[in-house]
Amino acid sequence: MSTTTLHLAKQNFKFSAAHFLIFDETHAERLHGHNYQVKVDIKTPSEEELHSDGYFLDFNVFKKYIKARLDQWDEIVLLPENQKDMRFKKTAKSLEVTFRDRFYVFPLNEVTLLPVTNTSVEQLSRLLAEEFYAEFKQYGVQSVRVYVEETRGQGASTIAPTKA
Repeated sequence: MSTTTLHLAKQNFKFSAAHFLIFDETHAERLHGHNYQVKVDIKTPSEEELHSDGYFLDFNVFKKYIKARLDQWDEIVLLPENQKDMRFKKTAKSLEVTFRDRFYVFPLNEVTLLPVTNTSVEQLSRLLAEEFYAEFKQYGVQSVRVYVEETRGQGASTIAPTKA
């Protein structure tokens, strides 16, 4: 029995975001940005479960969801909510961030706290893969692989769900 994977790598599957990586207890990058590009592979159900006309589902169902989701991270600062050395204080209009000897103040609507310990491409791809799989499994999708590229030829991918 064969399996089929849909590949979606649209030009508009992108987001521009600022972040910094934390390497260890004393080393971290400076705040900087990337123009991230995202590719999504969707493993379809078996041939017997495909649409009787020989296709799985209209690509637009997936493309609209992916694009809308990536837009939420576009032109935003991404910060790791679970980073042990980072403290957050919300005010009416801003988010104050203390990280070791650094202090930042961002407009509240220009920052997103992610449930991760680092804003690496590894973690970004995992968050997106898990979310896309959770949304797409209703259509019978078997798995979703998300590749997040921070610069051309440099990125990470995650497959959800993972097989135990």
